[in-house]
Amino acid sequence: MNREQPLAIVTGGGTGIGRALTAELVRHGLAVVIVGRREAPLQRTQADLAGVSGSVEPLAADVATEAGRERIIAALGERPVRLLVHNAALLEPVAPLAEVSLADWRQHQAVNVEGPLFLTQALLDRLAGGRVLQISSGAAHHPYASWGAYCSSKAALHMLYQVWREELRERNVQVGSARPGVVDTPMQAHIRTLDAKRFPHVERFRHLQANQMLVKPADAARFLAWLLLATTDREFGAAEWDINECAERWRAWEVPAA
Repeated sequence: MNREQPLAIVTGGGTGIGRALTAELVRHGLAVVIVGRREAPLQRTQADLAGVSGSVEPLAADVATEAGRERIIAALGERPVRLLVHNAALLEPVAPLAEVSLADWRQHQAVNVEGPLFLTQALLDRLAGGRVLQISSGAAHHPYASWGAYCSSKAALHMLYQVWREELRERNVQVGSARPGVVDTPMQAHIRTLDAKRFPHVERFRHLQANQMLVKPADAARFLAWLLLATTDREFGAAEWDINECAERWRAWEVPAA
Protein backbone atom coordinates (compact mmCIF):
# COMPACT_ATOMS: atom_id res chain seq x y z
CA MET A 1 0.00 0.00 0.00
CA ASN A 2 1.25 3.46 -0.93
CA ARG A 3 1.93 5.25 2.35
CA GLU A 4 1.38 8.64 0.65
CA GLN A 5 -2.23 7.93 -0.34
CA PRO A 6 -5.01 9.32 1.87
CA LEU A 7 -6.08 6.47 4.17
CA ALA A 8 -9.64 5.31 4.75
CA ILE A 9 -10.93 2.53 7.00
CA VAL A 10 -14.20 0.80 6.11
CA THR A 11 -15.58 -1.78 8.51
CA GLY A 12 -17.70 -4.51 7.00
CA GLY A 13 -15.79 -3.89 3.79
CA GLY A 14 -16.06 -7.36 2.26
CA THR A 15 -19.72 -7.34 1.24
CA GLY A 16 -22.71 -5.13 0.57
CA ILE A 17 -22.44 -1.41 1.15
CA GLY A 18 -18.90 -1.66 2.52
CA ARG A 19 -17.61 -3.42 -0.58
CA ALA A 20 -19.33 -0.97 -2.93
CA LEU A 21 -18.07 2.03 -0.95
CA THR A 22 -14.54 0.66 -1.04
CA ALA A 23 -14.75 0.51 -4.83
CA GLU A 24 -15.84 4.16 -4.93
CA LEU A 25 -13.08 5.33 -2.61
CA VAL A 26 -10.27 3.57 -4.45
CA ARG A 27 -11.48 5.12 -7.71
CA HIS A 28 -10.89 8.44 -6.01
CA GLY A 29 -7.32 7.44 -5.23
CA LEU A 30 -7.64 6.47 -1.58
CA ALA A 31 -5.87 3.65 0.18
CA VAL A 32 -8.62 1.68 1.91
CA VAL A 33 -8.20 -0.71 4.81
CA ILE A 34 -11.24 -2.99 4.73
CA VAL A 35 -12.07 -4.72 7.99
CA GLY A 36 -14.26 -7.76 8.56
CA ARG A 37 -14.44 -10.95 10.54
CA ARG A 38 -14.14 -13.22 7.48
CA GLU A 39 -10.94 -13.23 5.44
CA ALA A 40 -12.35 -14.60 2.17
CA PRO A 41 -14.77 -11.74 1.27
CA LEU A 42 -12.08 -9.19 2.08
CA GLN A 43 -9.59 -10.89 -0.22
CA ARG A 44 -12.16 -11.11 -3.02
CA THR A 45 -12.82 -7.39 -2.72
CA GLN A 46 -9.10 -6.68 -2.89
CA ALA A 47 -8.65 -8.93 -5.94
CA ASP A 48 -11.63 -7.41 -7.78
CA LEU A 49 -10.26 -3.89 -7.30
CA ALA A 50 -6.67 -4.62 -8.25
CA GLY A 51 -5.35 -2.07 -10.74
CA VAL A 52 -7.71 0.73 -9.72
CA SER A 53 -6.06 4.05 -8.86
CA GLY A 54 -6.32 3.56 -5.10
CA SER A 55 -5.48 0.44 -3.16
CA VAL A 56 -7.14 -2.07 -0.84
CA GLU A 57 -5.66 -3.69 2.24
CA PRO A 58 -7.78 -6.50 3.75
CA LEU A 59 -7.68 -6.91 7.51
CA ALA A 60 -9.51 -9.74 9.26
CA ALA A 61 -10.50 -8.38 12.68
CA ASP A 62 -13.62 -8.29 14.83
CA VAL A 63 -14.47 -4.68 15.70
CA ALA A 64 -16.72 -5.94 18.49
CA THR A 65 -13.75 -7.14 20.55
CA GLU A 66 -10.90 -5.31 22.21
CA ALA A 67 -8.44 -7.72 20.58
CA GLY A 68 -9.92 -7.01 17.16
CA ARG A 69 -9.63 -3.28 17.61
CA GLU A 70 -6.05 -3.63 18.82
CA ARG A 71 -5.32 -5.64 15.67
CA ILE A 72 -6.61 -2.77 13.54
CA ILE A 73 -4.48 -0.22 15.38
CA ALA A 74 -1.38 -2.40 15.06
CA ALA A 75 -1.92 -2.89 11.31
CA LEU A 76 -2.05 0.86 10.68
CA GLY A 77 1.43 1.54 11.99
CA GLU A 78 1.92 5.30 12.19
CA ARG A 79 -0.41 6.19 9.33
CA PRO A 80 -2.93 8.98 9.91
CA VAL A 81 -6.56 8.26 9.03
CA ARG A 82 -8.48 10.60 6.74
CA LEU A 83 -11.78 8.68 6.73
CA LEU A 84 -13.29 6.19 9.17
CA VAL A 85 -16.54 4.54 8.10
CA HIS A 86 -18.48 2.48 10.64
CA ASN A 87 -20.44 0.16 8.36
CA ALA A 88 -20.22 -3.26 10.07
CA ALA A 89 -23.50 -4.23 11.74
CA LEU A 90 -25.60 -7.16 12.89
CA LEU A 91 -29.34 -7.60 12.42
CA GLU A 92 -29.81 -10.61 14.70
CA PRO A 93 -31.38 -11.32 17.10
CA VAL A 94 -34.70 -10.88 15.31
CA ALA A 95 -37.19 -11.66 18.06
CA PRO A 96 -39.64 -9.95 20.40
CA LEU A 97 -37.85 -8.19 23.23
CA ALA A 98 -39.52 -10.58 25.66
CA GLU A 99 -37.58 -13.44 24.05
CA VAL A 100 -34.15 -11.86 23.44
CA SER A 101 -31.37 -13.54 25.41
CA LEU A 102 -28.79 -11.55 27.33
CA ALA A 103 -25.95 -13.16 25.36
CA ASP A 104 -27.50 -12.27 21.98
CA TRP A 105 -28.26 -8.74 23.13
CA ARG A 106 -24.72 -8.16 24.33
CA GLN A 107 -23.19 -9.52 21.12
CA HIS A 108 -25.44 -7.31 19.01
CA GLN A 109 -24.57 -4.18 20.97
CA ALA A 110 -20.87 -5.08 20.91
CA VAL A 111 -20.88 -5.04 17.11
CA ASN A 112 -23.31 -2.19 16.42
CA VAL A 113 -22.48 0.21 19.25
CA GLU A 114 -19.31 -0.70 21.12
CA GLY A 115 -17.32 -1.35 17.94
CA PRO A 116 -17.89 2.12 16.45
CA LEU A 117 -17.52 3.85 19.80
CA PHE A 118 -14.26 2.29 20.90
CA LEU A 119 -12.65 2.11 17.45
CA THR A 120 -13.22 5.84 17.07
CA GLN A 121 -11.81 6.38 20.54
CA ALA A 122 -8.70 4.32 19.74
CA LEU A 123 -8.08 6.28 16.51
CA LEU A 124 -8.57 9.81 17.81
CA ASP A 125 -4.89 10.69 17.72
CA ARG A 126 -4.78 9.77 13.99
CA LEU A 127 -7.99 11.51 12.92
CA ALA A 128 -7.07 15.20 13.11
CA GLY A 129 -8.46 16.84 9.99
CA GLY A 130 -10.35 13.67 9.13
CA ARG A 131 -13.95 12.49 9.01
CA VAL A 132 -15.90 9.77 10.80
CA LEU A 133 -19.07 8.49 9.14
CA GLN A 134 -21.59 6.25 10.87
CA ILE A 135 -23.99 4.25 8.70
CA SER A 136 -27.42 4.75 10.16
CA SER A 137 -30.87 3.39 9.36
CA GLY A 138 -34.50 4.37 9.47
CA ALA A 139 -34.66 1.84 12.31
CA ALA A 140 -32.81 4.39 14.46
CA HIS A 141 -35.93 6.55 14.39
CA HIS A 142 -38.86 4.16 13.86
CA PRO A 143 -39.75 1.01 15.86
CA TYR A 144 -40.15 -2.36 14.16
CA ALA A 145 -41.59 -5.30 16.07
CA SER A 146 -38.92 -8.01 16.56
CA TRP A 147 -36.15 -5.57 15.68
CA GLY A 148 -35.73 -4.33 19.24
CA ALA A 149 -32.00 -4.97 19.32
CA TYR A 150 -31.39 -3.41 15.89
CA CYS A 151 -33.60 -0.37 16.48
CA SER A 152 -32.01 0.21 19.88
CA SER A 153 -28.46 -0.10 18.61
CA LYS A 154 -29.05 2.22 15.66
CA ALA A 155 -30.73 4.75 17.94
CA ALA A 156 -27.71 4.58 20.25
CA LEU A 157 -25.39 5.01 17.27
CA HIS A 158 -27.35 8.11 16.23
CA MET A 159 -26.82 9.63 19.68
CA LEU A 160 -23.12 8.73 19.58
CA TYR A 161 -22.86 10.65 16.32
CA GLN A 162 -24.41 13.72 17.92
CA VAL A 163 -22.24 13.59 21.03
CA TRP A 164 -19.02 12.87 19.10
CA ARG A 165 -19.85 15.79 16.80
CA GLU A 166 -19.96 18.16 19.74
CA GLU A 167 -16.94 16.74 21.52
CA LEU A 168 -14.60 16.49 18.52
CA ARG A 169 -15.30 19.80 16.82
CA GLU A 170 -12.41 21.52 18.60
CA ARG A 171 -10.09 18.66 17.63
CA ASN A 172 -10.86 19.25 13.93
CA VAL A 173 -12.51 15.85 13.51
CA GLN A 174 -15.82 15.94 11.63
CA VAL A 175 -18.47 13.35 12.50
CA GLY A 176 -21.41 12.51 10.25
CA SER A 177 -24.27 10.05 9.98
CA ALA A 178 -26.06 8.78 6.88
CA ARG A 179 -29.08 6.68 5.99
CA PRO A 180 -28.41 4.95 2.64
CA GLY A 181 -31.92 3.55 2.33
CA VAL A 182 -33.02 -0.06 1.95
CA VAL A 183 -30.04 -1.40 0.01
CA ASP A 184 -29.85 -4.66 -1.93
CA THR A 185 -27.34 -6.42 0.35
CA PRO A 186 -26.91 -9.87 1.93
CA MET A 187 -28.64 -8.50 5.04
CA GLN A 188 -31.72 -7.70 2.97
CA ALA A 189 -31.67 -11.17 1.43
CA HIS A 190 -31.63 -12.62 4.95
CA ILE A 191 -34.54 -10.41 6.02
CA ARG A 192 -36.71 -11.75 3.19
CA THR A 193 -36.20 -15.32 4.43
CA LEU A 194 -37.67 -14.56 7.85
CA ASP A 195 -41.01 -16.03 8.83
CA ALA A 196 -43.80 -13.49 9.24
CA LYS A 197 -44.47 -14.80 12.74
CA ARG A 198 -40.88 -13.99 13.63
CA PHE A 199 -40.77 -10.63 11.82
CA PRO A 200 -44.23 -9.16 11.16
CA HIS A 201 -42.89 -6.53 8.72
CA VAL A 202 -41.23 -9.01 6.36
CA GLU A 203 -43.76 -8.51 3.53
CA ARG A 204 -42.75 -4.86 3.23
CA PHE A 205 -39.19 -5.86 2.43
CA ARG A 206 -40.28 -8.64 0.07
CA HIS A 207 -42.44 -6.09 -1.75
CA LEU A 208 -39.51 -3.70 -2.15
CA GLN A 209 -37.39 -6.43 -3.72
CA ALA A 210 -40.16 -7.79 -5.94
CA ASN A 211 -40.88 -4.31 -7.30
CA GLN A 212 -37.21 -3.42 -7.82
CA MET A 213 -37.39 -0.67 -5.20
CA LEU A 214 -34.19 -1.57 -3.34
CA VAL A 215 -31.30 0.86 -3.54
CA LYS A 216 -28.42 -0.51 -5.60
CA PRO A 217 -25.18 -0.88 -3.59
CA ALA A 218 -23.35 1.22 -6.20
CA ASP A 219 -25.83 4.08 -5.70
CA ALA A 220 -25.54 3.89 -1.91
CA ALA A 221 -21.77 3.91 -2.26
CA ARG A 222 -21.77 6.91 -4.57
CA PHE A 223 -23.95 8.81 -2.09
CA LEU A 224 -21.64 7.94 0.82
CA ALA A 225 -18.47 8.72 -1.12
CA TRP A 226 -19.91 12.08 -2.17
CA LEU A 227 -20.75 12.81 1.44
CA LEU A 228 -17.25 11.87 2.59
CA LEU A 229 -15.32 13.64 -0.15
CA ALA A 230 -17.40 16.46 -1.57
CA THR A 231 -19.34 18.13 1.25
CA THR A 232 -18.05 20.97 3.41
CA ASP A 233 -17.11 20.40 7.03
CA ARG A 234 -20.07 22.47 8.15
CA GLU A 235 -22.66 20.48 6.24
CA PHE A 236 -21.05 17.04 6.70
CA GLY A 237 -22.05 16.76 10.35
CA ALA A 238 -24.85 19.29 10.62
CA ALA A 239 -27.63 16.67 10.50
CA GLU A 240 -28.08 13.05 9.58
CA TRP A 241 -28.13 12.63 5.80
CA ASP A 242 -30.77 10.68 3.86
CA ILE A 243 -29.92 9.34 0.40
CA ASN A 244 -33.25 10.48 -1.02
CA GLU A 245 -33.06 14.03 0.27
CA CYS A 246 -29.91 14.99 -1.63
CA ALA A 247 -30.13 12.73 -4.68
CA GLU A 248 -29.65 15.55 -7.20
CA ARG A 249 -26.33 16.49 -5.61
CA TRP A 250 -24.71 13.09 -5.32
CA ARG A 251 -25.99 11.88 -8.69
CA ALA A 252 -24.44 14.94 -10.35
CA TRP A 253 -21.09 14.40 -8.66
CA GLU A 254 -18.27 13.56 -11.05
CA VAL A 255 -17.13 9.93 -10.77
CA PRO A 256 -13.52 9.19 -11.82
CA ALA A 257 -12.89 6.60 -14.49
CA ALA A 258 -11.98 3.20 -13.07
